[in-house]
Amino acid sequence: MTPKHRTIVAALSGTPETGVVLRTALGIAQMMGMAVEAVHVTGEKRSAREAGVAAHANGVRVHHRQGDVVSQLLEALASPRVFGAVMGARTFIAGPRPAGSTALEVLRATSKPVAFVPPDVASSGGFVPRRLLVPVDGSAAVSGAIFDMEGHIRLEANVEMVVLYVLDGLTPAMVDHPEHDLSDWGREFVLRYCPGEHRSFEWRVGDPGNAVIDVAEQSASDLVVLCFGGNIDVGHAAVVREVLARSRIPVLVLPALGATTDLASDQTTDHLALRRT
Repeated sequence: MTPKHRTIVAALSGTPETGVVLRTALGIAQMMGMAVEAVHVTGEKRSAREAGVAAHANGVRVHHRQGDVVSQLLEALASPRVFGAVMGARTFIAGPRPAGSTALEVLRATSKPVAFVPPDVASSGGFVPRRLLVPVDGSAAVSGAIFDMEGHIRLEANVEMVVLYVLDGLTPAMVDHPEHDLSDWGREFVLRYCPGEHRSFEWRVGDPGNAVIDVAEQSASDLVVLCFGGNIDVGHAAVVREVLARSRIPVLVLPALGATTDLASDQTTDHLALRRT
C-alpha cells in the first residue's frame, strides 16, 4: 500500500484540544504523504458537534462512533489502511501531569505508531514537523523502528533528526577527553545505529527522561520520536511514561519488538563499548 493510500486517524474528544490534535495529525500526515481521517467517540451531542465543526474547518472527514473510547479507537487502528493515530496525551487526568488513562490503554494494546499531543501545545497556527528528536540506545530493535518510520517520510519534507544518546553515568571506552572526543564518537555512533542524511548528535549524562525533555527544548525540536517495547505498566517503560507526562511538544511512539525502555540500558560493543568513569 503506497503512502498516499495510508491514513492517519485523529482521535477527537470535542474538547479544546481537538483543534491542536487535528493540526498535529495533518502535519505528520503531510510529512509522510498520507491522508487524515478523524474519529470521535462519545454519546454527548455537544462534543460531537464541536468535533465535527473542527474537522470540517480543517478539511477532514470525521467518523462518529458509539461505545467504549479505547475499544473504538483500537478498532479504527486495526484497519489495514491505517498507519497510526494522533490523540491527546492527557485527556483524563489522574495525577499532577500524568499521561491520560485512555492514551496508556491505547498504547498498551496497539502495534501501530501513535502520536500523543500534550494539552499545553500552542493552540494556534499550523504544525510542521521539521526537526525530530530521536533518542536511541544502540539496539537493533530501536534502530529498525526508526528506519521503518523514516521510510515513510517524504524527501520533500526536509526533516532533520537530532539523535540523542543518554550515557547515564557511562562514557565510551577510549575517550580520554569527553568534551572533545565524544563528538567524534557520536558521529561514529550515528553512522552505526542511525545512518542517513540530515543528522545531528547530542549526548547527555543522567536520567534519560529528563534528557529527552531538556534536549527537546534546547534543540527546538518539533516532535519527539520514542520507541516502545510493549509494556507500559507501572515499573516498565519509565522513559516513555515520563516523556508523555512532561513533554510540551507532540510525542510519536513507535512499536519496537524487543526494544529496551531505558534509553541508556543497552551497551554497545567493541570500540563503541561503554565503561564506568
